[in-house]
Amino acid sequence: MKKKIEAIMIRLRSAVRQHPVEVFMSVVFSLAGCVHFESGYEYDFLVGPLSYFPILFLATYTLNGLTKTGSPAAAVWLRPVYYLSAFFFIPFLWMTDTAIWTPTYLVSLVVIQLVYLISGWKRDNDDFVRIALRYLKAMLSAGLLAGVAYLLAISINASIRYIFEIWEDSYRWFYTEAAYLIFMCGMPLLFLMFNQEKEERDESRNRLFEVLLNYVLSPVLLIYAVILYLYFIKVAVLWSLPKGAVAYIVVSFISVTFILKGCQVFLTKRYYDWFYKYASWVVLPALVMYWIGTYYRINQYGFTEPRVYLVAVGGILTGLAVLFLTKRWGRYLYAACLAVVLLSAVTYIPGITAKDIERISQEGRENEPGHERRYDRYSYMEIDNKYPIDLSGYQLLIPVTGYQNDNCMYTINNNDTLRLFNKDKAVVYSEALPSFWEGQLKKAGVNPTDTIPEAAFPNLLVLDMDSAKLIFQSIHLYRPSIDSAYTISYMTPSFYLKKKD
Repeated sequence: MKKKIEAIMIRLRSAVRQHPVEVFMSVVFSLAGCVHFESGYEYDFLVGPLSYFPILFLATYTLNGLTKTGSPAAAVWLRPVYYLSAFFFIPFLWMTDTAIWTPTYLVSLVVIQLVYLISGWKRDNDDFVRIALRYLKAMLSAGLLAGVAYLLAISINASIRYIFEIWEDSYRWFYTEAAYLIFMCGMPLLFLMFNQEKEERDESRNRLFEVLLNYVLSPVLLIYAVILYLYFIKVAVLWSLPKGAVAYIVVSFISVTFILKGCQVFLTKRYYDWFYKYASWVVLPALVMYWIGTYYRINQYGFTEPRVYLVAVGGILTGLAVLFLTKRWGRYLYAACLAVVLLSAVTYIPGITAKDIERISQEGRENEPGHERRYDRYSYMEIDNKYPIDLSGYQLLIPVTGYQNDNCMYTINNNDTLRLFNKDKAVVYSEALPSFWEGQLKKAGVNPTDTIPEAAFPNLLVLDMDSAKLIFQSIHLYRPSIDSAYTISYMTPSFYLKKKD
């Protein structure tokens, strides 16, 4: 046990010594997360860097690796860039769109990992896959240990609070700050420990790995292949279009096929060489279905942001299949380079980003004779209440729900009619939605077909009645066609203001 602890400490010291900037970033970012939480999330400028920490960390880690594996001349000028990478977060301080699940964020996360795999420039497929497996193993191991550490930390905190009846209100800050410290500091340090070249001995040859590939993943993949071929035959016989969701199945099928193909070399017993040897030919029918469905939907409805990425992913998969038709060009390194180029082009280059292509495509379709604009995010509008309410002259403020409720007032807007009920289920107000909305627009001084300015939002969110007001939390609108007026989709009420009787 003592020797194991000593070995762990040696690896930890080695990781810290070899990766000073990564360790510095992990500590600083984890503390910044704690400060951001303690401030009540008032430091908005920290949201961007904290959200993009995984991407920034891996970029620095890749630069560090390039200074060691590249030529001495390259290392001389790359080493200062590596140290300066600690400040790559600065542009993110002004970032406004920090949502995690945006296409830009997800593509950036994929691209930086591909760049890391490319950085070693391993043309040999076995070496490339070995590095990828080591990276994946390090990530999973670090994530698993960090998750266990986090669960142990919160269980200890909960036990102390329960047994000794202290720190009753501490759970929220403890859970949040423990997450920052463990996942932004502890997990990266574990990753640096695990993802070391000393671990490159052939650990992939183990019983679990062989069982997983030979008896689970490959058989399931063959079942998927049969299903797709049967569906392809059905489409060809009926001369119909592939279903839209088939594209996602095809992406998964082709990706897994080539991933498992690369792993075959690490197996002692290789039962499926007959399948993986002709992987490029096997996936061709699936690619044909993919492109037919994609072309039809783009031709019918135009480009949208997801469809642009659908084309980019299709290009990557097609390029992957074509590359592996020959032994000379069948390299995972080249496929990764192709993926980085295509994904980066439609994400970062102005004028050809997915958003730009969508805008150009939809604007062009608006000008087509007789074309009615379909329901999309451009024809959709949401008015949210973030404005002060004048309470002068009103003595009662009553909460209102948007569903039937026995305890308070509620609204129902179906069958093109808005109805307001009191807690006794008596109708207080009833009006057809078209006339209601026409009255709201008239009160705000907006014509039905005009663009609705933000200055009109406060008036639109307040319904004036004889001795009361109904305040809405939000009103959702859509426009069936480019020339039509906005129509109410649904509304969420907030309060009912009543004057004293």
